[in-house]
Parts: sequence; C-alpha cells; structure tokens
Amino acid sequence: MGPATVYVKNPDYVQREVAGECILVPIRRRLTDSNSIYVLNETGTALWKRIDGARSLQDITAAFLDEYDVTTEQLTQDFETLLTDLLSIQAIDEVSVSDGSTD
Repeated sequence: MGPATVYVKNPDYVQREVAGECILVPIRRRLTDSNSIYVLNETGTALWKRIDGARSLQDITAAFLDEYDVTTEQLTQDFETLLTDLLSIQAIDEVSVSDGSTD
C-alpha cells in the first residue's frame, strides 16, 4: 500500500444509500458471507466513491486535502485503516499499473 497504488472496487460488492448511510453489500459470495453488510462512515464513503481503478491513492489523498480540513498525517492514517479493512473483506483489490518504463 503506497501512494502510487491504485485500487478497484470488487464487482461482488454493491453500494446502497440507506437513511443517509453508505452500505456495502456482498453479492455472489459464499453463503456464510450473505448475512454480512458493511456500513461506511463519512470518510469511508468519500473514499469508496473515489476508488475507480484509475486514480492513485496519492491523487485521491490530494483531492481530499483540497476538499476537507484535515492534516495529511491524519488522512493518511485514516486511509490506511480504511483500505486495510476494505482489502480484508475483499471489497477492493490493488490494480497493477505500468509506469511506462522499460526496466
């Protein structure tokens, strides 16, 4: 998980807005996962909406810093926690991105 890392949403999750909350619902998963839903807080929701398989974590962080009154350190810590959680439930995956170099 580095600043150049790009994430993509797992298509096995759908997002729903219910009573002002963002809820992730796993679909097409094992039967034991079918009873799981995940509620994102405001920061998690904003991060989830920006994960598009194209923007790097650095790009998303820069956009957040322009939009919200938060320190880089706090935002980085919050993102690391959120991304670790989203990776652990397999709601997102890291995307391999070529930097165009020939090494």
